[in-house]
Amino acid sequence: MRPQGDYLTQPHWQIPREWPGERCFIICGGPSVKAQMHLIPKLQGRVIAVKQSVLLRPDADLFWIGGEGMEELVIPLVPKFTGQYVAVRGKSCPSLGTTVQRLGRTKDHTKLPAMSTHVGGYDSGTSAISIAYHFGVAECVLLGYDMKGGRWFNGEIDHPMPMPPQSQFDGHMRPLAGLNEDCLAKGMRVINCSPDSAVTAFEKRPLESFL
Repeated sequence: MRPQGDYLTQPHWQIPREWPGERCFIICGGPSVKAQMHLIPKLQGRVIAVKQSVLLRPDADLFWIGGEGMEELVIPLVPKFTGQYVAVRGKSCPSLGTTVQRLGRTKDHTKLPAMSTHVGGYDSGTSAISIAYHFGVAECVLLGYDMKGGRWFNGEIDHPMPMPPQSQFDGHMRPLAGLNEDCLAKGMRVINCSPDSAVTAFEKRPLESFL
């Protein structure tokens, strides 16, 4: 990773199209991951680890920290990451300086962002779908994308919002049907392999079918 510098003047990262036609697993924080932990080390393909999920795949291709409010909890995990890219949204985690890539956020969350410097979505998992799209993947496979409250690491790792209200999840899910339509129109399938998920916008399949 690059040496630290002035994050305030760091330009947005242009995500390179390095994974054209590949499959990408996106590991989120929902509690359904607990039932899949024995399978996660076996997954073959690109991997985006969202926040604390980097502990499950420290060799992920990208460690997605997400947005604001994560610095105190996520920065201790950075040294555990052995993959290629660490990325954040906006000006979060300033103490990491230019050791991370920085992305902006689009305003229309029902569509994939046109600019490779931006992500969409109200939550980190949805933003990771944007990242995978910019990398060129043909298939996104979601784990722990539950939108029901709770986290797989409850009681083991602190989180500023251990149990967000369902109204917040409902707001996060509102754009997903439109987003799925846009993904399919642009040649990318999104498959939700979270066994206990409130999300109905994406195709559902068991994770075992990808082993």
